[in-house]
Amino acid sequence: MFGQSESNDYQPFGYIGRIPLYFSTCLVLLYCTSLVALVFCHFFHGPSVELLLCYDGLSVTKQYQFWRLLTYPVVNVPPSIWFPLEMYLLYSFGREVERFIGRTAFMMLYVSLVVLAPCLSTAAVALHPDLIIVFGRSFTPNFAVFVAFAAIYPNVEIFFTFKAKWVAAILIGIYSLEFIYYNQVVDLLLFWATCAAAFAFIKYLRGQIQFSLRDYFRQRRSRQVLKPLPRPKAAQRMLPPKSERDDVIESIDPLLDKIAKHGISSLTAGERAKLEEARAELLKKPGP
Repeated sequence: MFGQSESNDYQPFGYIGRIPLYFSTCLVLLYCTSLVALVFCHFFHGPSVELLLCYDGLSVTKQYQFWRLLTYPVVNVPPSIWFPLEMYLLYSFGREVERFIGRTAFMMLYVSLVVLAPCLSTAAVALHPDLIIVFGRSFTPNFAVFVAFAAIYPNVEIFFTFKAKWVAAILIGIYSLEFIYYNQVVDLLLFWATCAAAFAFIKYLRGQIQFSLRDYFRQRRSRQVLKPLPRPKAAQRMLPPKSERDDVIESIDPLLDKIAKHGISSLTAGERAKLEEARAELLKKPGP
């Protein structure tokens, strides 16, 4: 189960003095180093490296500069007073998320959060070539990491005894109003999509959201199969009537299949209640 494994994937892979090194720690070091490098490059009138690293929809679709899908978060210039706070949040909450879901899953989560916004933007630019989308900074994926923390520990008290879920909701609302005020509709949609992706990723890992492409296509194929013709009424009269016990067993067959595939922990609260009711019904009505 996530958060309870003792494997190395849930432990720091090194130390700097007494500071444990997690993947989130390395991200903080990367962002701080890139900020200092870009500032001094600008101060000494060096090349405008940030223009080659930020996301530019036209450069990706027309000139195939796909590295921009991954490099835009390191462009945090000009420096902002909010940058240290952002790095502190990534270091603190990112480390807790990584310790809960494991380093491999956290890397998958963070890379997904980084590439989601530029991939959606690239698709929009491809459909509407006159659309200009340019952005940088690491704020959106880093804030989505905090949303993932709130999804894991919704009732943990942080920031003056406020619960994490309410802090996340308030911040999402404030940033959404800011985007609306400046008419940044595209940025608003990308911000919402990234936060929703972080929330859904954690829920999926915890088994609260289940989706399988194999099951989806299997259901699609089954819908296309012709339905069998109904049996003649005479033949139906020859069949013995179903007992209430048979109806109960048929009603819980899907639940038993789900338990066999994913374990009993995969059942929702409603499904557990239905299983318990069926069990009580079967105990009251013993078979012949």
